[in-house]
Amino acid sequence: MTKITETIKWADEIYQIARLDKVEGGATGTANIQAKQLAARTQFLKTMLEGFTDYRESTFFKTAEDPDGTIAGRAATPAGKIFRVAQGPEADESFIFYLNADGIAVPVAFYAGKGYVDRRIVPGSFSGKMLPLAHGSNDVVPLWLDDGCLDAAGLGPQLQEFVAGIPNMWARQYLPQKNFNPKFFPACFGDNDVVPLWFDDGFPDAAGLGPQLQAFIKNLVGDGGGGTVSGEVTDKTFIQGDTYRLQYKFARLFVGEQVGIHYAWTGDSWTEKNTIPLSFLNQMGGKYKDPGWISCSTRGDGVMAGITLKTSGFTVYDGDNEHNNAPPRYGAGPDGNAMYNTGSVAYMTWSGVKATDLTLFYYDGTGSFSIIIDDITVATITGGNTGKALAHKISGLASVAHTVKIQTAGNGVVSILGMYGKDASNQSGVTVSRMGNGGAMASDYLNWKDWIAPVASALEIDLLFIVLGTNDFRKSAGTEQYRNGIQTIIDKHKEASPDICICLISPGQCSASGTPALSEYDKTMRELALKNNINFISGYELFPKKYDNSAGAWQDTLHLSSKGAYIITRMAKEKFYQE
Repeated sequence: MTKITETIKWADEIYQIARLDKVEGGATGTANIQAKQLAARTQFLKTMLEGFTDYRESTFFKTAEDPDGTIAGRAATPAGKIFRVAQGPEADESFIFYLNADGIAVPVAFYAGKGYVDRRIVPGSFSGKMLPLAHGSNDVVPLWLDDGCLDAAGLGPQLQEFVAGIPNMWARQYLPQKNFNPKFFPACFGDNDVVPLWFDDGFPDAAGLGPQLQAFIKNLVGDGGGGTVSGEVTDKTFIQGDTYRLQYKFARLFVGEQVGIHYAWTGDSWTEKNTIPLSFLNQMGGKYKDPGWISCSTRGDGVMAGITLKTSGFTVYDGDNEHNNAPPRYGAGPDGNAMYNTGSVAYMTWSGVKATDLTLFYYDGTGSFSIIIDDITVATITGGNTGKALAHKISGLASVAHTVKIQTAGNGVVSILGMYGKDASNQSGVTVSRMGNGGAMASDYLNWKDWIAPVASALEIDLLFIVLGTNDFRKSAGTEQYRNGIQTIIDKHKEASPDICICLISPGQCSASGTPALSEYDKTMRELALKNNINFISGYELFPKKYDNSAGAWQDTLHLSSKGAYIITRMAKEKFYQE
């Protein structure tokens, strides 16, 4: 029987016999490779362990007579054992380990010393936010980490040349030389000038989604009709936005403060008619705290809080596309309505105004007028001809129904924009204002946009509902004007009251037809809600996609009945009112 020749050597890897290897013996046979490697490791470990039995006896130092320390080491260390020699405090190696191989000192291992570490990592008090990666001469730091991000003192000539070529190279590859519309701008190009990703009026859009994104979205929102996430139905009818001002009002009520909450509805005839605003009020008990906004609109189906308006000698300004369709010469309320007279005696009378405090909004023209309450003249206003929206406040009235009459002197331009009423006898409760304009498309609000903020800033609105889309759809006005008009309404009311809460509401499918489809207006409203961090209720999703009045949800072909209004106002109450 022959023996394996053992060596004192560390084997970094152990050979594994493969299925197809031919198993042979002998010095070079496959069957003995593992045994030789393991035997070598064993001898190496045996030598190391036996050599470290006592550091005090096996550690030696350099001297003038023994420059490398091995003379003393060999003399004091048995053959086959290990000793070490200290190299000094500034050396790259702290110790060199030697094997006494029959009187010859053979280096077998090294310990890194202070000199090596200091050269690789310069000592210093380093911040976790500013960590040097390299040091140059005179402790200059050319490369470092700044809060985890790579930074440098500059770039050498080769990198400068490379970086300088990047913009031109990028432009050549990703920005083909073409005439681009800034509202419709490509983000990148594929083969044959195909544009897979672009910006449409600042919003990213794409030709489609690849399998990875499709799978991600399906996993995120589910793959059913409405989608499910963790078993919950994805709500296609509502988007949550900012409600802080409203929620803080509820908090004040909860701790016992006497405060009221003011909801207002603006938009088209869905909010100039009283069907939806009254339905919303009835959802919350049917009792007003204050009359709120008192419009110059005279339509009989728009009466709120029992207040009616009669006029004689005044001319109506109604800014929508079916009436004046132009900016007002003498101002308007935030609903686009006003009553003006240019030089004759005229009057207008609101009846049934139950309020203790009134604010009358008027255009400061050339004429004068009197405010008469219950047949008593309480104020005479002389115009200053500034052309601005001004307000006159009246307080201390009894909490009963009043008649408020405006009588012109016939000596110049007088224009009345509306009133705002409050009842101090009711310390808390709900106020619902109607501020819509029948026939209006979203773009019509651009006609009187400059008159919204001066009046709305005094109305103390907590939550504004904006309902628009029926006229835009049936008149095929398009989503661009729709987007711009609604954005203007949002901006002007935010200007008047920066913390106001806003909820957009898209209409249900009426009997009319138009281009684009009503779903596109619903989509545009969703985008506006997300862009502005405001709320959204989809009337389009709440109602059938095909007009059906068999159950009486519609008052006519365009407007909801009180039963249909319940669908929208019930959700509005659930989302924005706390008992």
